[in-house]
Amino acid sequence: MSWQAAAPLVLLLGTDQVLPSLAAAAQPGARPATPIATYTIEATTTAGMGAMGGAGMLQMMLGGRPAIGATSRQLELRLQSPQTAANPTAEHRIPAAMAMGTALPLKSGTDSPGQPGREWKEEDIPEAKGRLLIFRGCAESAGAGQPEIITMQGLSKEQRRQALSGLKRLGTAAGPAGTTGRWPAGEEAPAVPQQASLVGTHVVAGNYAPEIRFQVGSGHDFLAPVKLTSTPAGSAQRLSWPAIPTALGYQATATGMGRQEGDIVMWTSSELPMADSGVPDALRAPEAVRLVQRGVLLAPERTTCAVSAQAMAAMGAAMVTFTAYGDTLLLSSPQGSPAWRLSLERRSTATRLLGDGMERLDPGSGAGQEEPAPKGGGFNLFKLF
Repeated sequence: MSWQAAAPLVLLLGTDQVLPSLAAAAQPGARPATPIATYTIEATTTAGMGAMGGAGMLQMMLGGRPAIGATSRQLELRLQSPQTAANPTAEHRIPAAMAMGTALPLKSGTDSPGQPGREWKEEDIPEAKGRLLIFRGCAESAGAGQPEIITMQGLSKEQRRQALSGLKRLGTAAGPAGTTGRWPAGEEAPAVPQQASLVGTHVVAGNYAPEIRFQVGSGHDFLAPVKLTSTPAGSAQRLSWPAIPTALGYQATATGMGRQEGDIVMWTSSELPMADSGVPDALRAPEAVRLVQRGVLLAPERTTCAVSAQAMAAMGAAMVTFTAYGDTLLLSSPQGSPAWRLSLERRSTATRLLGDGMERLDPGSGAGQEEPAPKGGGFNLFKLF
């Protein structure tokens, strides 16, 4: 989430409620007592608008037909070590199944302890107006007590001070000195092929961290793409998808502008309030089972969920994001070897437009996909709200 987006959201939710993504950023996992080398892999499969890329998004925004069926795969690699080297270098040697050569170079550099992020000032916090309306659950009709309404104006001086304090904590990258290596870095990184597989032997080697050698089995490969479709269910919208093999659970969210000026409407498939609906980054099967039981995640065998009629009426058109979560591979160095820890996090996401007039853009929505584009340049994202 960009800081520009984080700032108003912290303010919108007040001082007692935090979006899951912000909570995760503000409360990182516990660090080892003694710093050791850590390697984090984020393997994401993306479908729909999120997979279109910058050129595709621009084409749609200017009136072109979006490539709803597009899919892509992304990798984010991060090596963090307390060690330093005069000329730090590292690479991730990959199996042939990745179809990306023999190794991915990790752009490496020295970190400074307690390096500050953006300097937030009180004038950076916008004067909020309107309301935040939050709907929850998969029923076609919203349950009692919905929407939860948070008024976004009239914050006291103390509330604004607390919001500013929260933003400052989010923007600070405090940590021990050491060296970090990342991939991708810059615009020269190759795209991850559609057929790429993580299965096989991996080796991370460099001059500022111990060698990290590990195996990835089929149960921790890229998740399959989410094939998300929507169909009208009366005044509600029913989301449907085939079950994703090896997924531990699902969560969907939608956001749109309200009918009343200044309002923002949010919907989540979670049964719990937004502040209790966070999903940890390094999700493991036992925790996923608990989240399914609590109603935070949809069960992995589930294939439908509805955005309630009341939520759709409140926002008219929205952007919906669906996420399938995979089991995280957590490994540590063998006993007697230099210490390291590894985390391979996996998810599959789909993003699409939902609501008034959106069905004719999506061949999977059940509406006639042969319907010609309207005169005047077709769909224009700038006219959505």
